[in-house]
Amino acid sequence: MFQMNLSAPINICLGITNKCNLSCKHCYVSNTRHNKDLTTEELLNIISQIKELNVFDVDIFGGEPLVRKDFFIILEALAKFKIGICLNTNGILVTKDIARRLSKYYIRLYVVSLDGSSSKIQDPVRGKGSFKKSIEGIRNLVTEKCRVFIATTVTRFNYKDLENVVLLCKKLGVEGILFNKLIYMGKAACEPDLIMSPKERFKLLARVKDLKSRYGRFVGGSILDTCNMMETVTEDSEERFPIKIHTCLAANTKCAIRPDGWVTPCEILWYVKAGDLKRQSLYDIWHNSPVMKEFRRPMYLAENEIPGCKGCKYLNICYRYSRCQPYYYPGRFKHKEFYCWKDDIKAVTAI
Repeated sequence: MFQMNLSAPINICLGITNKCNLSCKHCYVSNTRHNKDLTTEELLNIISQIKELNVFDVDIFGGEPLVRKDFFIILEALAKFKIGICLNTNGILVTKDIARRLSKYYIRLYVVSLDGSSSKIQDPVRGKGSFKKSIEGIRNLVTEKCRVFIATTVTRFNYKDLENVVLLCKKLGVEGILFNKLIYMGKAACEPDLIMSPKERFKLLARVKDLKSRYGRFVGGSILDTCNMMETVTEDSEERFPIKIHTCLAANTKCAIRPDGWVTPCEILWYVKAGDLKRQSLYDIWHNSPVMKEFRRPMYLAENEIPGCKGCKYLNICYRYSRCQPYYYPGRFKHKEFYCWKDDIKAVTAI
């Protein structure tokens, strides 16, 4: 639970472009792909506001940030203010020269997307040739002694390949790997072939937990959070309505800025508009936006909103520990099986 009433966010996810050189099946920001990006001048103004608010860390993302021709102008502006920087990229445009240029800046972390240990597994999801080019980009960053983590979105396509991905990451010399849950928004909500059944998801949890036990801190990510939540579930677990859903980091210690200038409570709540930086200041949005204030208060789910979930021992997993899921899911999804865990745990007997 987070109710800190900070004068400014600690972290901002700064989306600098809607454009991307890939068209991933699980892209959750795909619905804004054709929105107009902020200009260089507008972005530099926003960076000045970020500095004035004494924000500690900025995560640069997109789309694919390196698609912007003025990328290094934006990076230079952030670096000048000595703000902690994390760069999220698919690695495809990270040539040896680009990696060398990036290494001249203090970027505390590079998070590179990689969804398989081979072209056969990744390319059907991220696009033909994406695996080979991403691997080249990762190698270029590691050669320049950049601190690289791999982010793997786990789907039906790759959940059996996770140890191979870990071994590949070890071989590449990166610092760790993050196994993250699929977010059922954007294109992902229209790609049922990505979605694992509850039985498969339980197998996934067992697999990730096993990898964590054997590879230690090298393995992380949001799926491990679900593993920890599952340990609290018992046969007698029961929730009483209304379910109280506490606040999280969104709008409390962080927020996101979309490439078109809209501010959202966090990067996952991509379509929840809190204010427009083309018309308002970041200070005003952070302090006065009704949407931001909403996410700083607990949320309640009534029984009539999720009647099919009454008495389910997995309510904590589906709703309680994240504002994103209860905000998006109840009554907003036609296919509840996308996220429902109910009644399948007994079918899982082995990893």
